[in-house]
Amino acid sequence: MFAAFRKAMHKAGLRWYGVRVAEPHHDGTVHWHLLCFMRKKDRRAITALLRKFAIREDREELGNNTGPRFKSELINPRKGTPTSYIAKYISKNIDGRGLAGEISKETGKSLRDNAEYVNAWASLHRVQQFRFFGIPGRQAYRELRLLAGQAARQQGDKKAGVPVLDNPRLDAILAAADAGCFATYIMKQGGVLVPRKYHLIRTAYEINEEPTAYGDHGIRIYGIWSPIAEGKICTHAVKWKMVRKAVDVQEAAADQGACAPWTRGNNCPLAENLNQQGKDKSADGDTRTDITRMDDKELHDYLHSMSKKERRELAARLRLVKPKRRKDYKQRITDHQRQQLVYELKSRGFDGSEKEVDLLLRGGSIPSGAGLRIFYRNQRLQEDDKWRNLY
Repeated sequence: MFAAFRKAMHKAGLRWYGVRVAEPHHDGTVHWHLLCFMRKKDRRAITALLRKFAIREDREELGNNTGPRFKSELINPRKGTPTSYIAKYISKNIDGRGLAGEISKETGKSLRDNAEYVNAWASLHRVQQFRFFGIPGRQAYRELRLLAGQAARQQGDKKAGVPVLDNPRLDAILAAADAGCFATYIMKQGGVLVPRKYHLIRTAYEINEEPTAYGDHGIRIYGIWSPIAEGKICTHAVKWKMVRKAVDVQEAAADQGACAPWTRGNNCPLAENLNQQGKDKSADGDTRTDITRMDDKELHDYLHSMSKKERRELAARLRLVKPKRRKDYKQRITDHQRQQLVYELKSRGFDGSEKEVDLLLRGGSIPSGAGLRIFYRNQRLQEDDKWRNLY
């Protein structure tokens, strides 16, 4: 309904901007609260058009009383401001702060207690709770902030405030986004009540090279572009792909047996010692042949003479053995993998120097900002909010 209304309003040459908040009725149906700003001369036309689409489905049932489907009121300065009106409904959809003393007319419960149920309802039915319209794109704002952070890491010790974009008009928009002043960002983009085709900076997209599981090629965010400048600026140099987490050999659970934990770790490892004859001695006293001292022929004959149960037990024991980390430990990678690592470091704003590469290969990490650190594991550059003991 909302998309059809905006299309009809666009054909009529009407402009508006504001925010829409969705909340549930007692029966789970969606109820909208809109805070709209428009030119005074367009107010009656926009209101009539919005009422037309709101009551279109149930027009015969409603008759002359359209209140159950649509109701519009002007902001009364004596009652409050536009911010105070919409803040109540935003709070009801987040945490209910400041609404402990108000009781819902439908449920009879406190509005603060209902906030948890509202979030569950929106998540279950995939309802967009908050929607801004008629203003410059929020995704372009996010991409500009991302670009500003990448540029700051590349500039290093240079003086703050150095222009990032060559065009001063575009750089002013980036500076407003980097400072977090959304009002200045809107005005630098051209202001409100302005069609999107007149915005100076927009989000750039590209088609995915790899098809999805269904064979179609979707689109992904590439960066930003502007109609007053040539080319596009990439903010997503690294292409991420969802893959299954790699499982270390020593962490893999056995297929069968008591030593196959169903949790992430085995809290009951086997206490094994070596006796003087070179055999493994378990906690119950039995001895097993030490296969580490066999040559290839002896190992081949020994493995083929084992029963299935003995093979499973041997595989489980091998998985429990964790290799000791050497003091001079360093991951071995090919020249191509090293070049790829340097490229990924530079795309993230680092120098990609030999010192940084050597630190990552030796198991270290580099701070990447916001409490995050990057490390190199399984031939991939990864990022986490804390340092993990990988070995």
